Amino acid sequence: MKKGIQKKYLKERINGVADNLSLFIKDQNPQNLHQMRVEVKKAHSLLKLQEFTNPDTKTVYFFRPVRKFFKAGGLIREAQLTLENLDSISIQDEKMRHLLQITLEKETKTFLFEARDFGNHLKKSVEKTLKKVEAVSDKKVMAFFRAHLKLTGKGLKRKLFIKHLHESRKSLKVLIHIHELSANYQIGELQLNWPYLDLLQEKIGKWHDMHRTEFWMKKNKANKSSLKIIHAILQEQLAEIRELKKDFEIKVLNLNGNGN
Repeated sequence: MKKGIQKKYLKERINGVADNLSLFIKDQNPQNLHQMRVEVKKAHSLLKLQEFTNPDTKTVYFFRPVRKFFKAGGLIREAQLTLENLDSISIQDEKMRHLLQITLEKETKTFLFEARDFGNHLKKSVEKTLKKVEAVSDKKVMAFFRAHLKLTGKGLKRKLFIKHLHESRKSLKVLIHIHELSANYQIGELQLNWPYLDLLQEKIGKWHDMHRTEFWMKKNKANKSSLKIIHAILQEQLAEIRELKKDFEIKVLNLNGNGN
């Protein structure tokens, strides 16, 4: 994978970070914050490939200021998702909603204050990172994909796999991001079932969001009826994931011939 392709992708992602941050500062639209974080994740996936190729590279290290800001935005995003989840399952718990609104206002205020200096941190971080980007051989790219598929499969095979689900999803997202970098890029003899991988990560993502909602509700002593509803939904989601993750290695390589 040529250095120029990677640098172009990284620049596009950082422009996306800056543009969506600017829009969020302007009107606090939740979608802009979400998209800003998506762009950071995509850029970070590329840097993971760089680090895998050359463990001595400092691309991930130089990107830390951006990741720190990403995590700050995550506090807002989690409160937003919790409210969205409550709406989606029609839970009318005014006490919980009031606490979530307070959290949103507090974290948004802190985030916007810190955002004043983020532009300079972003520029410096990216300048240093771009200088460290190197070309990656096809052999290394294939090894990177195999390593993340192995990590995902190992997590999904665990008998008590729930706590490993999120980590498995992160590995899948990294692969999907690198594939997006150059969709026509051939990964050696690997012909992965991308629709299956995307469906699996999506299902795990929805479960994780609801899992975090349950955690927040318990922490803030939500009523038992609300928690019962959330628990039932989580069990349904886990049942779907259990079925979907069966024969992961076969499905991911599309060896069953039907793409499911």
